[in-house]
Amino acid sequence: MQQRFKVDLGGLVELLSKNLYSGPQVYLREAIQNGVDAITARQELDPTAPALVELDPWEDGQGITIRDSGVGLTADQAEEFLATIGRTSKRDELLGEGRAEYLGQFGIGLLACFLIADTLEVTSLSALPGSRPVRWLGHADGTFQVLPVEDGEAQLEVGTSIRLKARPDALHWVAEETVLTLAGDYADMLPVDLMVRVASVAGQRVWRQINRPALPWAPAGEGGRNQHDRLLALTDYAEKSLGLTPLATIDLSVPATGTTGVAYVLPQAVSPGSGRHRVYVKNMLVNGREDSLLPDWAFFVRAVLNSESLTPTASREQLREDEILLLTREAIGQQLKDWISQTLSQPGPARDRFIAVHSLALRAVALASDDMLDIVASSLPFETTGGVATLAEVAQASGQVLYTPTTEAYRRIASVASAQGLMVVNGGYVYDADLLAKLADRPNWQVTELTAQDVTATLAPVDLDRQLQVMEALDRAKALLAEHDCDVSLRSFHPQEVPAVLLRDAEAERARSISQEAEAADDFFSGLLSSFTEGQQAAPSRTLVLNDSNENTRRLLYQPAHPSFEPGLMTLYISALMLAGEGLSGSETALLSDSLAQLLAAALGK
Repeated sequence: MQQRFKVDLGGLVELLSKNLYSGPQVYLREAIQNGVDAITARQELDPTAPALVELDPWEDGQGITIRDSGVGLTADQAEEFLATIGRTSKRDELLGEGRAEYLGQFGIGLLACFLIADTLEVTSLSALPGSRPVRWLGHADGTFQVLPVEDGEAQLEVGTSIRLKARPDALHWVAEETVLTLAGDYADMLPVDLMVRVASVAGQRVWRQINRPALPWAPAGEGGRNQHDRLLALTDYAEKSLGLTPLATIDLSVPATGTTGVAYVLPQAVSPGSGRHRVYVKNMLVNGREDSLLPDWAFFVRAVLNSESLTPTASREQLREDEILLLTREAIGQQLKDWISQTLSQPGPARDRFIAVHSLALRAVALASDDMLDIVASSLPFETTGGVATLAEVAQASGQVLYTPTTEAYRRIASVASAQGLMVVNGGYVYDADLLAKLADRPNWQVTELTAQDVTATLAPVDLDRQLQVMEALDRAKALLAEHDCDVSLRSFHPQEVPAVLLRDAEAERARSISQEAEAADDFFSGLLSSFTEGQQAAPSRTLVLNDSNENTRRLLYQPAHPSFEPGLMTLYISALMLAGEGLSGSETALLSDSLAQLLAAALGK
C-alpha cells in the first residue's frame, strides 16, 4: 500500500532557519512578498484595485499584523495553499512553472513566520464574487484549522490579514523600530503603498509610508522629475542608503533581462574583492551585499539594480548563477568599460580624480579585458626612474618599456639607472608586473623585463690601462664574493656618491633555485629537475658593480693586499644590499658586524 511522507513541521522550520534563511528577520520580507503577489493577482482582475500593504506592530510589543489589499483566499484555497508545503498559488498548473510576474515561486514563504511565532492566524476575503471571509489557524506542531468568520464579526475588505504573536525569545523582531528598519531595507522599492503604523510624538499611532514613489534611477520626465531632480535623487539615495557621496554615477540598463539601475563610483579606493552590490528582483530586495552580478574587477563601484528576469534561490537571499545572470553581468561590464573609456578620454579634474582614486581598479580592468589594455596603458601613471609617466609615454621616450617585476629590484637600480638616463618602470605594485607582461604580447609594444646586462650596458666601462691596474684587486674581490653567489665587475657611473650597486640576474637565480631543489629531491625528481638546467653553465645570480668614479672604491682597489681590503669589500657588498632595500639575513648581519669590527680595529690600532 502506498503511503504519503509525513512532515515534522518543527524540524522543517528549524531546517529553514539554520540552512535556508539567514535569520528570523526574513519573516517580514516573506509576508510582504506574499502581500505584493496577492495585489498583483487582484490587479489582473481589476486594474483599479488598491495596492496597499500595512504593517501594524501591536501596541503591547507582543506581535504584528500584516494586511494586504490583494486577491484574497477562499476556504478551499486556504486549505490547499497554506497547508501544503511547497504548494503555491503562483504556479501555473498547465506549464508547471512559476509565473514570472510574481515574486514568490516556492510555496514555503509562509513557513518563515514560524521562525518567530508558534501560531499563525490568517484571515482572508477573496475577490471572487460571492466569497465569504475565512480564517486559517496554523500551529508550529503541524496542525491547522480552517474556520468561517462569524457573521457578527466586523465586515472585512477584500484582502488578507496575518496576525503573529511572537515567542518571548523573538519579541525584538516585532518591535516598532525593527519593523521600520526591516521594511525600509527589504521593500523601499516596491510599487505599492507600504505603510507602517507607528507611535507619533503626541502618543497617537499614525501610518508612515516606507517606500519611495519611484526608483531613484528612473528616467527624467517620469513622475514629473527633471534631470536636476533625478541627479539629486540619485545622490540622496547614495548618501542615505549606502553612506557615501559618489564621485560619479553610471546608468545601467540591460533591456534583454529587464535590469536597470545605477553604479556609484566610490569616493575612496577599496581593495579587490570588496564589491558588494544591492540587488532587487521585481523591486524586492534579494541581497544587499551581492557579489556575483558585476565583474570581479568592478570593485570601484557600488551598484543598485532591479531586475525582472533574474532568478533568486529558494531563500530569495542570493541569485541563481544561470544564463540570465551571465548575460546581465557581461552587459553591465561592457557599460562600465564604456564609461571608463569615455572618462579617460576627456582630460579634466573629473578624469584626474578618478585615476588618482581608482588606479588599482583600472589596472584590474585592463588585466581582465584586452580591449581596455591600451586605454589604461595610455592613461595611468606608473613609477619610473624618469618620474611618474604612463606606459605610452615611456615607450615614446625610450622606444621600449623596461621594467622590474619587484619593487626591491627597482630600488636596487633606480638611482643608477636614473643617473644614466635609463628609463625603467617599477612593476612591483599590485597588478603592474602582470599588466606589463600582458602588454608584452601586443605586437605594437616592446616590453621586456630589465636584466643586469641592460643596466651594465649603460654604465661606462673603464679603459684597458685601468683594468690592468686593478686586475689583482678584482680577482681577489671575485674570489671573496664567490661563496656569496656574487660576481664583481668595474664600471664608472653616476651618481659618484654610490660606491657600488648590486644587480641580480633573474635567469641565473631561477637556474640556481632549480639546482638546489634537484640536490634536495629524490633520484627521480632530481633527474627531472636537472633536465631543466642541462647544458646551462652555472653563473653567479648577482653581480656587485663597483663604481670607479667613487673615491672610496678607488682607494680600496689600490691596495688588494691590505688587511682592510676584505672587510672593506664586504662592507661595500652589504651596503649595496641595503641600498637595494633588501633585508639582511642572519649571516649577512654577522658579516657586516665582523667587517666593521676589522675596519675599526685597523683604524684605531686595537
